[in-house]
Amino acid sequence: MVSSEVPTRRHLGPDEELERAMADYLRVSRGAHLYASGDEHQRAEEAAWTRLVAARDLFEAAAASASA
Repeated sequence: MVSSEVPTRRHLGPDEELERAMADYLRVSRGAHLYASGDEHQRAEEAAWTRLVAARDLFEAAAASASA
């Protein structure tokens, strides 16, 4: 049987998600020259920062529950 579902990335653990979010934020932050305008770069950087903060919060919650 053939699946018609769109493939998605595998589920990442909190530590892997934090690493990826950090790397993505740094790529966006350092890649201002890749954007058509400063406004586009700022929006992308803000979105990457929001994702990084969410990943950090998830990681910290997982670490707290693991140590409890």
